[in-house]
Amino acid sequence: MKKVIALLLLISVMSVPSFAAPKTPDKDIIILYTNDVHCGVDDNLGYAGFERCAEEARKQTPYVTLVDAGDWAQGGTIGSIAQGRYIVEIMNAVSYDIAVPGNHEFDYGWGMFENFAKNLNCGFISCNLIDLRAGKPLFKPYKILSYGDVKVAFVGACTPESITKSTPSYFQDASGNYIYGFEGEPTGMKLIAAIQKAVDDARAEGADYVIVVGHLGEYDNVGVTEWTTPFIAPRTKGIDVFIDGHSHEVTPCLKFRNAESKDVIITQSGTKLKNIGKVVISTEGKVTSELLSNFDGRDERIEKIVADIKARYKDAMKEHLSFSSFDLPAMDENGDWIVRNGETNLCNLVTDALLASAKYTKTGKADIGLINAGGLRTNIKAGEIIYRNILDVLPFGNTVCVCDVKGQTLLDELEMGARLTPTNSGGFLHVSGMTYTIDTRIPTPVILDEMNMFSGISGDRRVKDVMINGEPVDPEKHYRVASISYLLYLKGDGHMFKDIKLVESDYMTADKAFARYVKEFDVLPERYSKSQGRIKIVK
Repeated sequence: MKKVIALLLLISVMSVPSFAAPKTPDKDIIILYTNDVHCGVDDNLGYAGFERCAEEARKQTPYVTLVDAGDWAQGGTIGSIAQGRYIVEIMNAVSYDIAVPGNHEFDYGWGMFENFAKNLNCGFISCNLIDLRAGKPLFKPYKILSYGDVKVAFVGACTPESITKSTPSYFQDASGNYIYGFEGEPTGMKLIAAIQKAVDDARAEGADYVIVVGHLGEYDNVGVTEWTTPFIAPRTKGIDVFIDGHSHEVTPCLKFRNAESKDVIITQSGTKLKNIGKVVISTEGKVTSELLSNFDGRDERIEKIVADIKARYKDAMKEHLSFSSFDLPAMDENGDWIVRNGETNLCNLVTDALLASAKYTKTGKADIGLINAGGLRTNIKAGEIIYRNILDVLPFGNTVCVCDVKGQTLLDELEMGARLTPTNSGGFLHVSGMTYTIDTRIPTPVILDEMNMFSGISGDRRVKDVMINGEPVDPEKHYRVASISYLLYLKGDGHMFKDIKLVESDYMTADKAFARYVKEFDVLPERYSKSQGRIKIVK
């Protein structure tokens, strides 16, 4: 129902009076925003379209501000090939004023995250990303910009899911102690308190309007309801607008009553620049939000910058690997994830590639191939398969390792992966050399710790009939598993994989393993034309 309302609002822009602002600007204030670009630098409207939109806005008013709500560094070749540095180059050319880190800005390690913070001209703001050693926010909680006599505060807020949806070990020291974290674990009340404090401080500093720029999410794909904007908005006060990201919602203008029964707007523009978000504070003091999807032209300067960057690596990306007579989907035709709640032929191909990569190690073989659904980022269409297709599917640069894993640990981790099924989960596990059933009629027995990590099992298991190479899994036996380090020992997506033994460490990247396997076939075998029934889901 919410999505229907949002689509109707896309056609008819709604206006909301800003009750808390004592001043009105002498000219309209226009805030243009992006969220969840995921390396779609020239997809849809593109950054060149975003810049053209800003140019048109500057013809209307001198008060134009550009904002990003996170998740730009990952999601395609242009991100992974230079670990996000090319995207920083483009964003600096566009001249963003405000940026908040999304969970995927951490994907290349803490050192690269610090590089982003240093080299992104506008820097980052966040009220709840904490240096746990110092006990204070790592960045400024908010930034106040002046528009004539009117001041607008932009408060940054990050999803606490960043730890498990990126790589938990990046937030830890060498001894496994967390040195960085987020106000918000284990419940939403700490996050709400951090946001409210930043809002109150900004108001005390003279802010006439407050806009929270959050990578928090609304409903879809958000594991903890208490971390979502619809939960936070009614429990805070003094906020005019939430510019949001993370869940890829298309939300032109969603209204909630705040803790003082005053209206607050939530808005989000989808993903990959399909829309551009626009928030206006008018000379009458009204706040409106809408999404822009149709306007003519692109900025030639930004187009050239993007083209020049792509030219730096285009030859390597064109390497021919194989040919497929069928599609290999990660998403459906609407752009909704399939791999996060079920099996596809793409999952079969990738996990078979990981399993086969063990032949390049000293041990020479493995029993099982595993990958988390969140590691698979796009489709491969029927036709020629080139290296760029591989990197678009596996953009993170994760390395492959082989570990000895106890059967009981595998059973526990399958439960962790299936805990949200049939809803989407990046931690959903795809397999090779293994089959299993998920009975979604049984509530998940998984217990999570305060960091949203796997802690244990309590209750009946929903994962059943686990077979490894045609034989029932033996809880006491050790099996050799080929997978990415992110999953097996970096604790990605909350998986712990306790008591494992590392056999072969980081012997190649996942994209190289995938490319080598695909290259073995002049044409992909017919067995990959559809999913092979490795995961059965009972509803």
